Parts: sequence; C-alpha cells; structure tokens
Amino acid sequence: MNQILNAQRLIQLSQFHPKLKNIWYLVAAATFSVCNEPQEIPKLYHYAMLLSNDNAHMYRFTLASQTIDLLRSELPIRKNLINENFQQPTFFQKQLTAKFREVILKTGPLAGLPRAINGLTVLKETTPDILLPHLDPIDPWEAAMGNSSPLSETSMRRKHDKTIQERDHTIQDGLRHWNSIYNKVSTRVVNNLNSSYPDLWYYTLVHVYGPLFAFDEILSAQETSLVIIASLVPQDVNPQLRGHLKGALNIGCDKETVEAVRGLAILISQWCGVKWKSGVVKL
Repeated sequence: MNQILNAQRLIQLSQFHPKLKNIWYLVAAATFSVCNEPQEIPKLYHYAMLLSNDNAHMYRFTLASQTIDLLRSELPIRKNLINENFQQPTFFQKQLTAKFREVILKTGPLAGLPRAINGLTVLKETTPDILLPHLDPIDPWEAAMGNSSPLSETSMRRKHDKTIQERDHTIQDGLRHWNSIYNKVSTRVVNNLNSSYPDLWYYTLVHVYGPLFAFDEILSAQETSLVIIASLVPQDVNPQLRGHLKGALNIGCDKETVEAVRGLAILISQWCGVKWKSGVVKL
C-alpha cells in the first residue's frame, strides 16, 4: 500500500495552523480514513502520543523520525517497542486513544463502514496492549438464539437503548444536535431528506445523529463537527460540506478554525490523489 506520510509531512501537519494545535491529528485521521489510506493513521496516532509527553514539542523533529522508524520495523519488534514506550500511559494518552477510535467510527456513516473497519483495525494493531479493550468473546450463534448478548456492554461508553424511553431520549439528543447545526434551515433540510425517502430521514436521525454524532462523551460537539468537515472535503459533496461548514459556526467553532480544518483536509486529500470536479466550497 502507498506510503504517504514521512517525518517532514508529520511535522508539516502538526504545525499547519495554531488553531489546530490540539486537533490536527484527529482531522488528519478522519481525512486519511475517508481517502481509504488507513495505513497512515498509526503514524498520526503515535506522533501525537509522543508529542503529549512533557517538553516533547522541543524534540518534534526527532520524534517524527522516531515515529516513522518505529512503524517501519518488523511486526514483533514493533509491537514490543510500542508496549515498552507506553507501559504507564498518561490520562491524556488514554483519552487520545479513545478519541482516535471515536473519530474513525464517526467517519463510518459519512464515507462507508468498510473504510471505518479498516481504519480501526489498523489502529488496533498498533495500539499498546495496555490501551486495548479487554473483552470476553462474543458468540453470534448463541446470541442469535437469545442465550447471550451480542454486545460487550461493559466496555462501551455508548449504551444501546433497551427501552422505548431510552430510545426516545437518544432520538431527542439527535434532534437537538441536528437543530444546533442546521439552525434556521433545519426544517427545510429535514423535509428535503424526508421527501426524498422517509427512511433516509429515519436512518439519519435514529442511527447517525442520535447515537453517533450527538454522543459527546469522547469528542466534544465542536470536535465532532470539525471531524465531519474533514470527512466531507475529499468526497466532492459540496452541498453537504456547505451545510457543515456553516453548522460548525452554529455550534461555537470560530471561522478561522473551520477554515484551517478545511485547508488541512484539502492538503491531505491532495497527497492522497483526490481530484474535485468543481473545487471545494468555502465559507
């Protein structure tokens, strides 16, 4: 598979814009996932993990080279080194790991579940063992017979709805998030989806906005909005991108940050060979 990121490009991304200091790696991960270049995600992850250490920014050039060298090493050596580097991960590193997973998951309904699966699989393979979820195996055959659960609920931040009341609460969360983003045009956009196909609006609300986009225990609403923008930029879907560029402002992102996310996603998309029919819409 094509290798896109080197040490120089990692540094370029990390210094792309001051407004993206604490989110550049999440924006980049979303863009690479959508561009179907999942092999680049571990480079972002490990560089961000190393930069999180005290005074690490003084050595960002060295750490970028170390990241590339680490992920080029043979699998057994690589895994041992990764585990040695993160024997006692900090709270921030634990949080960062969760955010990378959540970003890739949220690209699923935007760019396709297969790409999200590939991204999360590659990330899992390069995550320190101590930061991997430790789960009991699921038996889908037993679960289909009603003899066991098809979900690993004990490890999930996001709980599935067991009752009608819980489902209604999730839907209300989705509607509130939707209205925050679309604001004055919310009704028009809803009815456009509904008139195109009622099941399209149902799916968007019940399976995307409610349980996924409105869920803010790992990514904030603002972070989710910026990740959505990064996910839309490579796809040549200007009507949707226009709505989410404005929506990011509606939920509290400042214009400079939104424009910086758009610019970073364009740069990465170009590295991945993406071409647009008529340019990328802007604010």
